[in-house]
Amino acid sequence: MKVKATALYPHPGYEAHVAMNLSTDAGGNVSMKELQETIKAYTLGPGTTMKDIMIPGPEEGVELKLRIITPAGLPEKSPVILDIHGGGFVGGNLDIDNYRNIYLAEHTPCIVTSIEYRLATRDNKAIDLLMDCHAAYRWLLEHAEEIGGDSSRIGVHGTSAGGNLSAGLALWIRDHGEPAPALTVLNVPALTMDMTESKLMFGGLMGAPMPSYLEEPEAIFLNPDGNPVSYYSMPLYCRDLQHLGPHFVVVAEYDPLRDEGLQYALKLLHYKVPCEIISAPRVTHGFCVVDQPLTRWVHDGICASFRREFGLEAKI
Repeated sequence: MKVKATALYPHPGYEAHVAMNLSTDAGGNVSMKELQETIKAYTLGPGTTMKDIMIPGPEEGVELKLRIITPAGLPEKSPVILDIHGGGFVGGNLDIDNYRNIYLAEHTPCIVTSIEYRLATRDNKAIDLLMDCHAAYRWLLEHAEEIGGDSSRIGVHGTSAGGNLSAGLALWIRDHGEPAPALTVLNVPALTMDMTESKLMFGGLMGAPMPSYLEEPEAIFLNPDGNPVSYYSMPLYCRDLQHLGPHFVVVAEYDPLRDEGLQYALKLLHYKVPCEIISAPRVTHGFCVVDQPLTRWVHDGICASFRREFGLEAKI
């Protein structure tokens, strides 16, 4: 059954975000335009720098933008996080993750990079997006020292569609014998095309219509030869998660994608993959773009886990 909008009780401070995502009247006096402007706002801390460079893509003639955020006072050969933004595969850009990436960079501390992968179209399939992200990961393995980083300490963080791509990237890296990420963080990830209870409960309340070609999954998710969707594109389809590096999975209580994130986390644990799980209460998809205490608590947990896997000093 579907949950009635009146039955939702947003976490304090997230009323407008819940209203935007689930088409409720819980937004109070905050307009959607104001919320969207707030999501894109950010402040660089003293001495923190942010710059963009171009790196080679996965095929000849393709270049990709890589944003680099570096806090002040980092030692040489600092750890690096590769961030993969969300946007439903067909939208989003580097700007929507600026706030989060600055926070992760300054509070871990480490260098945070973010990749502007090509968005999905009828010509750009899901695997093409994944190969863009893989190209960025390979570039960091080979060139991290050029930006002050340590190629032996690279982590991955992705949100929503970026969480999907992060999980797919971890599987691709495993299957091709490449150095695994120190930690892979899947933040409200999309991991299956199958129906789940949370999709039944909350999916019907989502206000934003999806592009028409996403109503036909074969448009971007099927393999070019017509074979079924691979687990690189929908990682919950992977039957064996052995030998992956540590993972951290964040889900949101009112998110249509909640159940697949939990299923994947439990499957990781079943295969003895180290995995942490946070289920954020009374918030919905992409809640971490809102700068509120719950978001900062989640980000602090992510930073602490990156510090642990990077071998940095533990902090509370």
